[in-house]
Amino acid sequence: MAVEDTATLRRIFGNTGFLVAGRATNAVCSFLYMAWAVRALGLSQFGVLMLVTTFGSAISAATHLQSWQPLLHYGTEPFQKGDLSRFNRLLFFCMRADLLSGAVGSLVGMLGVWLFGTSMGWPQADQAAAMFYMLTISFMNTGWSTGVFRLCNAFWLSSACDLSGVAVRMVGTGLGLWLHLGLDYFLLVWSMTQLAMFITNSVMGWWLLRNDGKVGTFRLFHPIRITDAPGIWRFTLSTSGNHVLGTVFNQFGTLLVGGLLGPTDAAVYRVSRQIGDGIAKPAQLMMPALYPEFIRLREKHDWYGLKHVTLRLFMLIGGFSLVLMAFALVAGNTFLTWMLQVHWPGGSLMIMLMLGNAIMGLGIVPLEPLLTVVGKVSHVLIGRIVVTITYLPLVYVMASKWHLAGAAAASVVASLMMLLICMRPVIVWFSKVAPGHRPREVTDH
Repeated sequence: MAVEDTATLRRIFGNTGFLVAGRATNAVCSFLYMAWAVRALGLSQFGVLMLVTTFGSAISAATHLQSWQPLLHYGTEPFQKGDLSRFNRLLFFCMRADLLSGAVGSLVGMLGVWLFGTSMGWPQADQAAAMFYMLTISFMNTGWSTGVFRLCNAFWLSSACDLSGVAVRMVGTGLGLWLHLGLDYFLLVWSMTQLAMFITNSVMGWWLLRNDGKVGTFRLFHPIRITDAPGIWRFTLSTSGNHVLGTVFNQFGTLLVGGLLGPTDAAVYRVSRQIGDGIAKPAQLMMPALYPEFIRLREKHDWYGLKHVTLRLFMLIGGFSLVLMAFALVAGNTFLTWMLQVHWPGGSLMIMLMLGNAIMGLGIVPLEPLLTVVGKVSHVLIGRIVVTITYLPLVYVMASKWHLAGAAAASVVASLMMLLICMRPVIVWFSKVAPGHRPREVTDH
């Protein structure tokens, strides 16, 4: 069993490696195209660009049904056993969920721009362009193809598809800088980036299934049966609700800062958060790789293996966090100054706070998928509700009093709360199903 645990960790780190390679390329390119966009637009207009695109991403995440999770949760068994008719019904259910949530998201985004655009920090003159950008939400959702990549252990394809968007954004921002184009053009570039990723993900996901003989005719409206996945809507809504609240924490904080302090401060806050998240991204990318492996251990009822893998991941994340803090202390402010093209007073403090927020999030990396896989996703959802209710007034008060540093510190406090809330049910659950060390007879099995 110890050998199986080691193999599980090896697959987790191997798949994470593919995602890290793709995101590392994305991160390097983002430092370039963000800097180009700042030079082309100026810091204030760049702040508007960040607010509009952040609002679109927030609405997409808030309306997006996490279809890849039910595809993995319910589809792993029929996929592995060759029950293709049942798997296909689940697959087309997930496709419909993506399309429906994308359409709803576009409508909500346009309504939000119409009602609240000015109060969120961008000028009236930019409302039409922002309204047009909200159509991008209709093709931001690629959940079903993400689920297929993870089911087929083809994580490298996900990274390859993301690179198509990076290429579009790099070329687009480079042309915008060279030709001295304005905000409308850069919003179009951000939109075309999402379209490129949607097309490549969809095409490669379908190709992967067809190549393995896992699907037949494309039947988008093929109905799902109650016996295919009992409780699938409850599971989908729970996981999606958890994701929505996580988005409120991650995205709406930037929008709130923009409304309180203006687009320039919002740009600094957004870029600082991006640097902090980017430094911690390699460990954060482990979460997608955990779901299929945790599901395999769950299907075997190997609770001690699940406990061992979780503890090992916690120790590795703790050591990695120390390295990250040292790196941010040395180089974080340099990245911020380079991306903003100006030296921002207090930049080092902002980077350290944002990295602290990201590190608190790293602790949740093994906990959230574990609670989801073992049927305790409601604990995560309740935790998100408590943290969100606390965070929004907290960031408002702290940003009003201490400006950007206060907003960043509020994020750290909220992330720590979420970590502690998630740890408690995990400790209780393991004390029941896998108390102490693995019994000798299990070890020798």
